[in-house]
Amino acid sequence: MVCDDYNLAQNLNPRDPNWDSRQFNEIMFIKQLDAAAISVQKSLNGKLKDPPWRAAYCPLSTQRALAEARVRAEAEAKQKAEEAKRKAEEELALKSAHPQDGVYAALGADFEDRCAKLSDTVVAFAKKSIVTASNKCDIRRMRVQLPDTVRINATCTLQAASGPDAVSVRDPSTTPDRENLMFKKIDDKTVVLWIIKDGRFTGDGRKLSYCSDQVQRAYAVQHRAGKQTRN
Repeated sequence: MVCDDYNLAQNLNPRDPNWDSRQFNEIMFIKQLDAAAISVQKSLNGKLKDPPWRAAYCPLSTQRALAEARVRAEAEAKQKAEEAKRKAEEELALKSAHPQDGVYAALGADFEDRCAKLSDTVVAFAKKSIVTASNKCDIRRMRVQLPDTVRINATCTLQAASGPDAVSVRDPSTTPDRENLMFKKIDDKTVVLWIIKDGRFTGDGRKLSYCSDQVQRAYAVQHRAGKQTRN
């Protein structure tokens, strides 16, 4: 049999930088003495240096406790594996459903201007943040409703510079599903954003389009500069 023996490895060569990965080929002899005892002899570094020792069978209560512990460990391992698989599937579904991070603006005659001013919508799922012209939201929870639709629980505050037509995003604790925003992904560069109203996502939402690469670079530079100023 192949064994890991850290004490033996360090005693043999204390200067070996890979002592913790060294393995030894050992042999073990097990002989039954009677119904409740065995004789055990194991080699050390391939040599039988120590005499055999006697081992007795532990009480049935100990055997049952060991069996139960194994069953619990197997159940816990299975549960953890299923949870990890579920989480990985959810993350993949979220990644596929939510729009790419970046600066968006509503399509129209002033689309380029709204993009250049960074004054419409900034989506940052990686940082759990969504900023619109009127609201700044911190994402608390997301779930995939459909393969192209993400519903969001977010804490939002009305921005100081908001105009008279600004819509305040409701606190999710006052909504039926504790969700107050929803994104529907049309394609890689187009999304529809809904804000909850009267407990439901109503109307056609705001259709937003991904701004040009030049705008995305400008926002990234501005964002980095802002972080350096705060630091």
